Amino acid sequence: MSRSAAIWSLGLLALLAAAWLSPRAVPYNMDEFVHYHALGCASAVHARELPLIRDGCGWHDLRLPFTRTLLPLRAYLYIGSIPALPFYPFWRLIDQPVAARLSGACCFLLCVWLAGRLLRIGASSIVVASLVFPVWLFTFVVDEGPVGLSAALLLLALLAGRRALLAQRTASSVAWAVLAGLALFLGLWTKLVFAWWLPSVAVFTLAEARRQGPLGAVARRRLPALVAAAAFLALPTGLLLASVDRDGQPYAAALRKGGVSTEPENVEAVALRLSQYLTDGSLVAPRNVELPGSRLDPLPLLVSALLLVLGWRRSRRRSEMTMWALLSALTFALVTASGYSRWPHHFAFPLLPLVLALALAFEALTWRERLAAAALVAVFWSTLAARLQAAQVPVTSSPDKDRLLAFVRERGLDREALQVHASWGTYYIAQLFGDPARMVVYARGVVDDPARLRQLAALAREKGRTLLLLSSRRWERLHTPAVEAAVGKPLHAWQFGSWWAVEYRPPPHE
Repeated sequence: MSRSAAIWSLGLLALLAAAWLSPRAVPYNMDEFVHYHALGCASAVHARELPLIRDGCGWHDLRLPFTRTLLPLRAYLYIGSIPALPFYPFWRLIDQPVAARLSGACCFLLCVWLAGRLLRIGASSIVVASLVFPVWLFTFVVDEGPVGLSAALLLLALLAGRRALLAQRTASSVAWAVLAGLALFLGLWTKLVFAWWLPSVAVFTLAEARRQGPLGAVARRRLPALVAAAAFLALPTGLLLASVDRDGQPYAAALRKGGVSTEPENVEAVALRLSQYLTDGSLVAPRNVELPGSRLDPLPLLVSALLLVLGWRRSRRRSEMTMWALLSALTFALVTASGYSRWPHHFAFPLLPLVLALALAFEALTWRERLAAAALVAVFWSTLAARLQAAQVPVTSSPDKDRLLAFVRERGLDREALQVHASWGTYYIAQLFGDPARMVVYARGVVDDPARLRQLAALAREKGRTLLLLSSRRWERLHTPAVEAAVGKPLHAWQFGSWWAVEYRPPPHE
């Protein structure tokens, strides 16, 4: 094995080991698993026997135009079910929540390879650029987006689009164009906000076309490829958006949830929230872990500015660097137009073009400048590692819930009980992992809903199961007289920090 291959193999093993061990320091957030919900429902043999409750199995199913059958085309209101396919091998082999972290790490490596092919530069430049802002790697491993699959599909579409323009034969050009169109469609199916990247695709395509000659001549020569790409993007996307849910609402209606804001103060507020990921390097996974601040937190921004300035002076590819930097700014503007944008998986959209610009800049540096830049990046990562011991964890992402869910699986309660989750923090994880006979229900506020409790108690009694209630409420608010009247006295109660699992034997039907 060559020295270079050995280095990359060690890097691969280190990343996978870090992903495997990451839950010890960065506990899971339920949003890491929501986009795999369709897989959880498909693998739980009794899923369709459960009542149709908000965000449960079947709740987000869609019916294609001119059909009557509801299909699991969505995992959530604005998230498609396609992420379950690439995740399936990891889930099948490991069947533990850490599978999501390993999947994200592998997707990061895939994007490094695709970005290197796209920019035609060494992988080391991509890796260092990807680590300048730690939130970028964390967003893959702690993927609440789903960002990893979206980024890979975008890079694949850009590569295929370039090959379509460069191909000598018309048939090859059309084939690559079809691949580009399908990749963009799959991106939109993965998550509708993938559309934030479509202007970047258009600008990149125009820039590549200009390198082939006058735009008019290139358009005429590549007309079959352009038509093929547009068709394989527009037709399936149109069918998907025209699909309707069980209430007759089209999927396109979900676009209104993250609709464009026309009020300047709202856009400014979102821009300020997102810009914190540039200025505060400690914001790596704020929904999972809150790191203490440091005076070094602006270092990633300073390193990126230094790289861009030095790289622009040294590089012969200034126009490409400028293009990616401007596309980052354009995407940032599009993301800020949605009042819902605030988390790392939203910031990842403008960050991807910036990472590409940084990679081009790093490639242009002298070896001493590269070494200095890599050292600064490594120093900041070491400060993050040192701060993990003092990190705070939100209740919904508490490691206590992970210990509770592991206990439920180890005791076989997922096979014997009807699980009723009062929190998203546990529901999506429990739906995805455990015994195939698991029956899992999410019922928000179920403790305060006696009618729903009686309905679930009757279902548990019918299936010959106990009822297992999981919640992070305090005991006096969890087991109330109303709860006891609906499901009886507790058989067992287990506490893991702030989380409870309470098992009931529903009383006989009166």
